[in-house]
Amino acid sequence: MYLIDANIFLEVELGQKKGFDSKKLLKRFEKGELTGYITDFHVDSIVIVMENYGKKGEEIAIFLSSLLKYRGLSIIVASLDTKICAAEIMEKHHLDFDDALVCQCMIENGLSKLVSYDAHFDNIDFVERLTPDKLI
Repeated sequence: MYLIDANIFLEVELGQKKGFDSKKLLKRFEKGELTGYITDFHVDSIVIVMENYGKKGEEIAIFLSSLLKYRGLSIIVASLDTKICAAEIMEKHHLDFDDALVCQCMIENGLSKLVSYDAHFDNIDFVERLTPDKLI
């Protein structure tokens, strides 16, 4: 089981340089070959970034609808308590809120593997960060 960071989806949605590997990996989750999670907060973050990059409502709706087809992906709904704990992790590990929320959700769901391009997680002892090329 993996937690998938928002940057993996953004590589695909924004056509960035690591989009090919990210898309291949996400196909494995879509088919149910791999199982994992993304948080509702990070889904919302993806949408906001897509909008900031000029994506229209139709494109955003297509992205959101595509998440329903992922047989191997579940969405973690982060509670207010989870977010409060994440704010504490921010201070302890010198992270921004969204990275701290990833960590808190991993703790709460017994996860240790994170798919991300964000090297900030390399300094967190309970997180094993993997990039898509390691899983495709």
